Amino acid sequence: MKWLKIHTLFASDAMMLAILVWLCTLPLVGLIILPTFGANIALAAAGVIFVLVLLICWGICGWEGLRK
Repeated sequence: MKWLKIHTLFASDAMMLAILVWLCTLPLVGLIILPTFGANIALAAAGVIFVLVLLICWGICGWEGLRK
């Protein structure tokens, strides 16, 4: 049962979905932030969005894993 909780915490399907969501936001970052603020800020924004998406994913997966 403990393995099931650990596996659910790092579920690959949810992680792949989170990475796909991040990849879909990259064109928006490139179209909106890059021309306005420059490449350094656009790279920083892409990194921040990546971390936020992963934290949200881990939070949802962790919560679901603890409820089971």
